[in-house]
Amino acid sequence: MKRTTKVMLGVMAAVGGAGCSSDDASLPPKPTDPECGRYEFDYDDGVWECEDTSSSHYGHSYHGGKYYSSKSKLYSDSGYQSYRNSAAFKSGFGSGSKSSGS
Repeated sequence: MKRTTKVMLGVMAAVGGAGCSSDDASLPPKPTDPECGRYEFDYDDGVWECEDTSSSHYGHSYHGGKYYSSKSKLYSDSGYQSYRNSAAFKSGFGSGSKSSGS
């Protein structure tokens, strides 16, 4: 294999792998509610969302132990507003500066 090809493969592997290495330890804990079997993290809002189409919580955001059926309800919650304005949120996963492969 030519040196250029090896270098390009190394660069592609590094770039491709960058999105897969996430700092999941900094995420809020995933909900354990048996009513929703699948969650996905919304990095823009810093909340978990129920992605289980058979759940009554499907499409709802989860924050602070509660489900929110709409973004406007989530955004108007005082607990969420405090969280959203926190230094940890602004510098971490909610800042839009980090990515995950999920």
